[in-house]
Amino acid sequence: MRHYTLRFMPDDRVIQIHEGATLLEAAGQAGIILTTPCGGMGRCGKCRVKLSRGGKELWACRTTVQSDLEVWVPEKSRFLRQQILQHGIGRHFPLDPPVRKVFVPGRWRGIDVFCQTLTDREEVCLHLDGPTEMSVINFAEEPTNSSACRKGMTAVLFAISSEPHTQDSPKPCFRLDAVEPGDTSKKVFGAAVDIGTTTVVVNLMDLTAGTIVATSAGANPQALCGADVISRIQYAAEPSNGSELQHSIIQCLNILIEQAAQTADIPRESIYEILAVGNTTMNHLLLNLPVAQLGQAPYRAYSLLASRKNARDLGLHIAPAGQLYTVENIAGFVGSDTVAAALACGMDLSDGPPVLLVDIGTNGELVLRIGQTLWAASCAAGPALEGAGILFGSSAQDGAIQRVLLDNNNDIDIDVIGGNEARSICGSGLIDAVAILLELGIVDETGRFAEPSMILPTVAKTLTERLVAHEGQPAFRLSASQCPNPVVLTQKDLRQFQLAKAAIRAGIRLLCQQADLPEEQLDQIRLAGAFGNYIRRESAVRAGLLPPIPVDRIRFVGNAAGAGAAMTLTSRHARELATGLAQHIEYVEIAHQTQFQETFSECLLFPENR
Repeated sequence: MRHYTLRFMPDDRVIQIHEGATLLEAAGQAGIILTTPCGGMGRCGKCRVKLSRGGKELWACRTTVQSDLEVWVPEKSRFLRQQILQHGIGRHFPLDPPVRKVFVPGRWRGIDVFCQTLTDREEVCLHLDGPTEMSVINFAEEPTNSSACRKGMTAVLFAISSEPHTQDSPKPCFRLDAVEPGDTSKKVFGAAVDIGTTTVVVNLMDLTAGTIVATSAGANPQALCGADVISRIQYAAEPSNGSELQHSIIQCLNILIEQAAQTADIPRESIYEILAVGNTTMNHLLLNLPVAQLGQAPYRAYSLLASRKNARDLGLHIAPAGQLYTVENIAGFVGSDTVAAALACGMDLSDGPPVLLVDIGTNGELVLRIGQTLWAASCAAGPALEGAGILFGSSAQDGAIQRVLLDNNNDIDIDVIGGNEARSICGSGLIDAVAILLELGIVDETGRFAEPSMILPTVAKTLTERLVAHEGQPAFRLSASQCPNPVVLTQKDLRQFQLAKAAIRAGIRLLCQQADLPEEQLDQIRLAGAFGNYIRRESAVRAGLLPPIPVDRIRFVGNAAGAGAAMTLTSRHARELATGLAQHIEYVEIAHQTQFQETFSECLLFPENR
């Protein structure tokens, strides 16, 4: 089967993909999530893209790849980008960030007169307690005869969300945190940060427009002290180690924020708020809170509350008056990233049929909504789906097999990241491979490789020849026969996959049972997270990772946590909704339920051939 090169603009992302794949699938492999209200079934036309050459408009779900292409993806066709800019499909959050800058023209010689003028002009209730001592010093030390000061001064204000609006105090209340010379009111930026166990993503946003101006991402350096949350909890048990982990993530944020600021050509001193989401362990390590209790039953968080800190006190290199805000957590293993994802996906909207949000990762998170009731659970899938524990497993990197499919020549074909020779297999390729082996009968429902004599005669010889022995155990060769270092999937790899998929599948089943909802009545499953973008829905269902529902009910929502973080950064109303969501969601401890072991054991089995 031939492979072609696709370039997606204006992102300038290049991928290699097999002939016959849809542009919708190709965009997903490039990390671009298109709007597909119909589930990619070719009915709504919301996934339209354009060919760069000629400008022909195409439906991405209906168009197959037959040649090298350069494709332009418009803003209106991007799912989560649309949510960030419009603050949610079918809903509207006003652009109202907690930080404001107000320019007051004139020459000011005293803080009292300046504040009174500011209060009268903006009709706000101004608080001067706390950090305003720094403001007074800055104001007093500023040479008022400078050209900038002769034009006026700019006040940096932070909303006091806890201040109620009453008849006695109907005005919105703000805290004066700094005064800057001249008119800097248009230079107000913030950073929405998603701190993952493996990866950290920073979206730098213009808070006057609500738009993303730059994005940067990098590996979480805490991984040097443990690949998963449990190992980091154990490492942080020593107080000095907790400080070390906090310092490493702070330095990581400084580097990524600096990269984004340089890309957007703005000074870091124009960034006034960092809003961070992450799982509960990442939240605690960022704030240097005790984490030992997270590793012991009943796995309770030290704090589930939102937190606001002075950024400079933590060593974050942004504006002197800059703040760090962390969103509320739900439970010990369901954090603020799940809250942000639920907000981005509209899980707080009580109308509509049952919806399940699934974030697949080392620690999978689930949120189920039925009417006005929300449940959340976590499932310890382990790192197999991210490549760990798989003989040739890896993350989604150059040389990794990311797609496995049957071709027209009675053999398998593979898509390799970077278009190079296959050297490993990442999670999406692993799910594809397992699904195909099950469909062909090469692997049975128990997860064992079938004896060659038991494989159906309809299976082509080109496929059975891929059955090999590797280090004394049955295996299936995925790479080409001429490959000097073949990539194989072993019996042990299948067992590792079974453990991971059983944890997620059991979590979904038990959460639905908690709500007395048969799984087939789920109207929609929304797959979140970077990994979820690349999964073939058919393969996930065939391998038993997801319930057996029609694939058009399974939707990709991309980095929903990042989108939710951007919403809460730019809208106080969204921040209030996030707080309400965290408090309203009922946490279900799946692993402690009496039927967990039985359900988990059942879910270890693969679905039988139909």
